[in-house]
Amino acid sequence: MYQIEENLLKLAYAKGISSQGKWALANWMMQYPYKEIGFEDVVKIGKITAHRELFRTSWHEIHDNWGKIQLKQSFITCFDPNYPPQLLHLTYPPIVLFYSGDLSLLSCNMLSVVGGRRTSALAKKKTVYYLLKPVVEAGYVIVSGCAKGIDTYSHQAAISHGGRTIAVIGTGIEQVYPAENRDLQEVIANDHLLLSEYPPQSGPKKHRFPMRNRIIAALSKGTCVFEAKKKSGSLITAQQALDLGRTVFSVPGNILTEHSAGCHHLIQDGAVCTISGEDILAEFKE
Repeated sequence: MYQIEENLLKLAYAKGISSQGKWALANWMMQYPYKEIGFEDVVKIGKITAHRELFRTSWHEIHDNWGKIQLKQSFITCFDPNYPPQLLHLTYPPIVLFYSGDLSLLSCNMLSVVGGRRTSALAKKKTVYYLLKPVVEAGYVIVSGCAKGIDTYSHQAAISHGGRTIAVIGTGIEQVYPAENRDLQEVIANDHLLLSEYPPQSGPKKHRFPMRNRIIAALSKGTCVFEAKKKSGSLITAQQALDLGRTVFSVPGNILTEHSAGCHHLIQDGAVCTISGEDILAEFKE
């Protein structure tokens, strides 16, 4: 199993290979755990065509610097007993999760929270804290993405109410985005749990944030949406949750502003209209 773990970690660092290709290789390794896998095997099984030279360069660099790389981080692979099994319901689960903090939080009941980055003053000061308080007190771990706005408020609400929180970020765990969340991310990494499928030094790239959202949606029993506009990325996360058979909770807002137009749309489409934490707990009891 050690050889599989090493190969998966190398793939997590590799450039020029898709998530689909990585998952195909992970499945192959599990079927043939004692077979050696060479460069040409990786290219063939991972269906690496368009970016073959980028992958070749990256793969050789990883092997040349392997001694330094493998000492840099804490991680679990998709074959580790601590890996959250609910992520295996994704089409292409992350093959490796890098982390800092308390990995035992992955075995707790979780609620994911997403929403707008630009929010009303009411959401910042009252709504998120009020609604999440009974959920946190019931022992649920709050999962979000450590972005501006609702993500930040949800992590802060969990901490201020004496609960636990998990941040799934779209950079490596040694990077901070946005910069103003440096202190919050440090608290989560030290006292809660910080997760990423990207190597620790990976910086922010646009495509990585929708990818991390699938993990946020998959980890929890349900996803609660606050102040999402009509074209909010939070609606994509909500749809990912629905596709996985999870419950989506939507918090209504002021109909005279655009802040919650996406939330109202979700409610019209059948999401649970959520005006208190008790609405979430009642749904989970059913």
